[in-house]
Order: sequence, then C-alpha cells, then structure tokens
Amino acid sequence: MAFTEPAEPPPRHVIHLPVAVADLAEALDLARWLARALTSTPQVDVAGATVSAEDAQHVRHWVFCDRIMPDRRRCGRQADHGGACLPVGGP
Repeated sequence: MAFTEPAEPPPRHVIHLPVAVADLAEALDLARWLARALTSTPQVDVAGATVSAEDAQHVRHWVFCDRIMPDRRRCGRQADHGGACLPVGGP
C-alpha cells in the first residue's frame, strides 16, 4: 500500500491570550519576554508574535524581525532593529 498525503491537513487552532498593557513599547517588551519563555514549546511560532491596540486589533505590530537568514533560520532580533540581523539562537 502506497503512502499518500491526507486530502486535508488536520485542523489547527490558534490561542488568543489578551494581556492588557498601557504602553506599546511595554507591550512589545512583554511579548518578547513571553515568546522567548515559550520557545522550548514546539507549538509556539515565536516569529509570528504581534501586538495590537485593544480597539484596533487589525493593526498589528511585529514583535520580532521576520527576515530569513542565509541558513534559513529567522532573525532573532526585535522588529525594526538597527544593524545586522542575527539568527535565532545566535550570539
């Protein structure tokens, strides 16, 4: 019997965990801390972390830089950083 891919991928669910922080910079700092604390959990997509205002959730601010490095890892620095990118797990 040949191996075949399932017709549809299994369903995935996204957890939305509201955390109220009064300042955007503080919210981004907390999001970075939370994401890094969860990096050992394979289900967490740290690179996809965003922050939005409670009343404008369609306007999202990226927490981490989303650039792909030459070795195919993502940059581990914060979004809109200055200087060169560093891979996740880099120095």
